[in-house]
Amino acid sequence: MSRFAIPLLRIALAITICGSVLVQLLALPIYIGEVVAMHPEASTLATPYRWVVTLGIACIQVSLVAIWALLNKVQKQEIFSGQALPWVDTFIWSTTTTSLLVMALGFHLLNAVKAGGPGVVLAVAGGAVIMATLALLMLVMRGLLVSATKLDAQSSMPA
Repeated sequence: MSRFAIPLLRIALAITICGSVLVQLLALPIYIGEVVAMHPEASTLATPYRWVVTLGIACIQVSLVAIWALLNKVQKQEIFSGQALPWVDTFIWSTTTTSLLVMALGFHLLNAVKAGGPGVVLAVAGGAVIMATLALLMLVMRGLLVSATKLDAQSSMPA
């Protein structure tokens, strides 16, 4: 692996985590305030929707922390150990949870509230598919990691 890849990925992860915290603390409340000002009838949904979106962002942050921990394992050449699997599982569950939250919020918005249109459908579908794809990709990678860990253990056993 390139000696620049891990530091660059860490920089990207740090920027993404900081940006997501700013979205949670600043941008989301401002956006919700603007939506409520334009559509006062939606004011009862502001708080529950804010919590669902905040929880979804928190799940993404957990995924980013899991990637950071896996990077540490790669850098220390400890990735082929059983200690990496909990971080992989954390990534899988947090991205799966994010996908489910996106679908639930979209379903409620489109069916229960009867708000939104094609743009909302595309955003919900896109968000859910992207997060589900990441979870499934990591599930496949988990299987590869388990196989590689077994091979590594077998190759290090004395004959």
